[in-house]
Amino acid sequence: MERIFFAVTRILRVFFATALLVAVLFIEPVFAWTGTLGWVYNAQSPITSSVAVAEGLVIAGDSMGSLHAVHVASGQPAWVYRGASTIAGLPSVLGDRVIFAQTDGTITALNVANGAEIWQYAQPAESLAADTVVDGTTVGDGRVFFVRGDGRMYALSAADGKLLWTYNSTLELRSAPFFSDGVVYLGEQRGVFSAISPENGKRGWGGGAGGAINTPTTADGNVYFSSWDGSVQSVRIKGVVPQWKAGAGKPVTTPPFVAGGRVLVGTASGEVLSFSAADGSVQWTFDTRGGSVAATPVLAEGLVFVGGGQGVLFVLNATDGAPRFTFETGGGINGTPAFSGGVLFLGSADGNLYAIR
Repeated sequence: MERIFFAVTRILRVFFATALLVAVLFIEPVFAWTGTLGWVYNAQSPITSSVAVAEGLVIAGDSMGSLHAVHVASGQPAWVYRGASTIAGLPSVLGDRVIFAQTDGTITALNVANGAEIWQYAQPAESLAADTVVDGTTVGDGRVFFVRGDGRMYALSAADGKLLWTYNSTLELRSAPFFSDGVVYLGEQRGVFSAISPENGKRGWGGGAGGAINTPTTADGNVYFSSWDGSVQSVRIKGVVPQWKAGAGKPVTTPPFVAGGRVLVGTASGEVLSFSAADGSVQWTFDTRGGSVAATPVLAEGLVFVGGGQGVLFVLNATDGAPRFTFETGGGINGTPAFSGGVLFLGSADGNLYAIR
């Protein structure tokens, strides 16, 4: 009996010790990301695009039209492509090529391994300044999609850059489309959200808001979109069933970022909000105190990364928005960073790409 008693006692001690450890970890999570600067690459011109990571390379464009590809591990340059106009939005990677937009309306496809030009789609010489591109490309189903200020969305062949079709919104377009599961989702300046066929550019269904709509995104069978009227909405794609509509109280300036049961957006007044992806309730708000938020917040490893126009990267606890870390650059953070392999890759108007571990 005595042996049994001591055996049971040891088991209970192990059980309670394990339970206590789990409770401590739950209350105070341990983050793998530490905020240590890994490397800095200087592009010599302000970084204007969002950051893409693919094939062991970090890819970003600058205000002079150069697209830079640097090695993930070292920050050493792999290649640089010299364009003629500011690079906007997120460079898209499809197979062996990276495809990006310049603000003069030029769309270029390069070999992602060496930066060699594969094809280029250029605006007609008579195009007006209002017809420029102010956001990036998206790719899917062998096509490249982008919008111009002339109010049209364009679809090109990813193979050779030939024009396939256009969709006419009747009013200028400023937000890049988003492709997911055989549908192109488009937010329009006229306050209309559209789901468009990638095959022929026909509008299938959509919704609306009281202001210009930012680039939509999808997750778990829903499409999420935000608007300059301050609204954030969720719609079930199957059956086109509205799920919820929430208000940020201020114009929303970024596309939504959806992960971990949260929907994150930035506002024109410098705030970042976290909504519940399930019902749209506000979970927390954080004020960057730095003017309009241009870069979409990113969630990874239990942390939210927010770049401000004042050049400060804020790192917040995803559960409650409490600040955990800040990193100062020498210029505004206007492009969305990328998190890959436990590293945050960040571009700044100070001309630098940063790898922060």
